Amino acid sequence: MNNGTASRRSDDSDTGMAKLTNEVISIEREHDDEGDVDITEDTMMEEDINRAPDGGYGWFIVFGSMLVHLIIGGLERSSGILFLKFDEKFQQSAVATAWVLSLSSGLRLTLGPVCSALCNRYSHRSVAISGSILVFISMIATALSPDLTFTYFSYGFLGGVGRLFAYAPSVIIVGEYFNKKRGVAVGMATCGVGFGSLFFPTMIEMFFKVYGYFGSFLLLAGVMLNLAISGCLFRPLWLHTQMAANQVRGRQLKDLESGTELLEQKSNTNKPKQAENRLSVSSRKSKTKTKKFIDLSLLKDFRFLCFCVAILLFTASFQIAFVFIPPYAKSKGMSDLQASYAVSIAGIFDGIGRILSGIVLDLKHVKKYRIYLYNIVMFFIGLTSFIVPNIDTFGPLSVMCGVYGLLVGAYMSQKSVIIVDILGVDNLSSSFGLLICFQGIGMFIGPPIAGAMKDVSGHFGGGFYLGGSSMLCGGLILTAANALHYFRKPKPDL
Repeated sequence: MNNGTASRRSDDSDTGMAKLTNEVISIEREHDDEGDVDITEDTMMEEDINRAPDGGYGWFIVFGSMLVHLIIGGLERSSGILFLKFDEKFQQSAVATAWVLSLSSGLRLTLGPVCSALCNRYSHRSVAISGSILVFISMIATALSPDLTFTYFSYGFLGGVGRLFAYAPSVIIVGEYFNKKRGVAVGMATCGVGFGSLFFPTMIEMFFKVYGYFGSFLLLAGVMLNLAISGCLFRPLWLHTQMAANQVRGRQLKDLESGTELLEQKSNTNKPKQAENRLSVSSRKSKTKTKKFIDLSLLKDFRFLCFCVAILLFTASFQIAFVFIPPYAKSKGMSDLQASYAVSIAGIFDGIGRILSGIVLDLKHVKKYRIYLYNIVMFFIGLTSFIVPNIDTFGPLSVMCGVYGLLVGAYMSQKSVIIVDILGVDNLSSSFGLLICFQGIGMFIGPPIAGAMKDVSGHFGGGFYLGGSSMLCGGLILTAANALHYFRKPKPDL
């Protein structure tokens, strides 16, 4: 009896060992097939997680992007101060002087797709650091500039390309590191523009008062090198995921040393290989997607095309205001410091507008009306542009600059959100590239036209009226597109 029981136990044990051995062999066969990478729902989910960590080191990416926005945004919001300094040094017409600032701002946007392609070919980090070096050289060359023509090259072309290389990677990489929290991350990063608008105009005015033209641009060159520090934080996503996979492998090797069971050992030790395979598949997929960065067929969407035209007209108006507010304030008898304060106030409320608009337009009951509210904001900015040239004292001008900054911040920060509402998230990369090209055209044409009007009329009010009219035209174009879309949209059956 005992012998029979022992025999059955032995048979059960042998059967169990045989099953375990078969399972281990099957696992080995599954994982030894390097060419076969099964992408199930779970692996696809893990790929999404690998592509967008949604936190962790991603917050250092946001911090680096915020610094880039602070420096570049602050410098561009100081265009009015720099316009006055270039005008004092070179004594040229307003339209000729305005072209220096338009060239640098326009190139930063118009060549955006080219910079995105370089980021795909190399890395966000290397492109951003290269950009900081170019901006540094640009400021040194501008400090030594003998005439306005050379300044077109030094500050306009070289500075514009350098700022492009530093700015575009800081926008793209935040979108790569975040998925579910992308709105919050982008909002925090772009808030740097508001901080830069607060500090830079006053700081640059103080530089010129104490150190003069040459010394101020030398100091600005040193400030621009901080863009390289921000660029160093832009760890490539493939490197981040590889480091994460190595950490997982290290923890699993420790588990193996602690004497886990054979089946768990075989499955766990192959998980890093699976992760690496998934990462390689994910990287191949992402490379395939980024090859077609610009899809011109998107312009066939009438609503999107109208949005691009509206952004072009908006940018022309927006750039006119920030270039000509300081000289307009001086023409009304205000001091240089008060003129810089006006720009700083607009910058403070710009940052507030970016945060508030993200919160309000993301509310559940507001989302479906988001593009219509966005359209209304455009009309209010146009009306504000008509009011500014009728103000003669610093107090009311400060209030209107605050209102203007609040509305502009709301409008600028929600561009990518509106693109997704129109075309969907799958077309975001290509559509954003097209949009910033239109925006760059607006940067080019706005200030020179307003400068020409000032040369003809002798005052700056015409530029603001031109900007307001441009903004209202853009609003009407977008309104027509929204109305057409609304009436064409199939109505639900009652």
